Amino acid sequence: MGFQLEDGMGSGRSVHINDENRIETESAILTQFSKSSIVHGESFSWTAVSTDLAATLNLMYLANNSTAKHLRIHKIYVWSDVSTQFKIWLPSVYTAPNGTSVTGVNFNRTSGAVANATCTSGESTNTLVANRVITTVRNNEVGTDQFGQWIDYGGSVVLGYHDSICVYGVADSAAFEVTILGYFHGNE
Repeated sequence: MGFQLEDGMGSGRSVHINDENRIETESAILTQFSKSSIVHGESFSWTAVSTDLAATLNLMYLANNSTAKHLRIHKIYVWSDVSTQFKIWLPSVYTAPNGTSVTGVNFNRTSGAVANATCTSGESTNTLVANRVITTVRNNEVGTDQFGQWIDYGGSVVLGYHDSICVYGVADSAAFEVTILGYFHGNE
């Protein structure tokens, strides 16, 4: 037969201890990305699709414009119609980007929050620097069976004010897709 364990804080809450002296619990686990969306309405997606770009351009550039919050990168998706390497890199200084503007889409449609970030595709003012590359991936194969690649950073890439991340495609492509998922979080 089990017994009850009280919390000791005077709340009157208790937990059931089973016959094997174990507490039976249920939990809901949220990623920080999900929590940021649900609680704060500050999880965003930036996507650029099917633009014909030269190999010397960044397929996507994303910079944090918030002085109050960090922008954490959750995941990046990359795909190209040609066999290529994708280099994810972090510029060391802020340089105002050029290219086609990309608007962040808020995952929480009830929040009304707008991403305090600058995002462009076809960006050329930030030139790839090899020792600033954090990840290199290659799409699977040439022909009709290319598969995109997801890169999971789990929020570990942290962009402070005017810090940025770039996705660079090595080969010239007629079509590509890049999506960056990120969320804003306090500066602790």
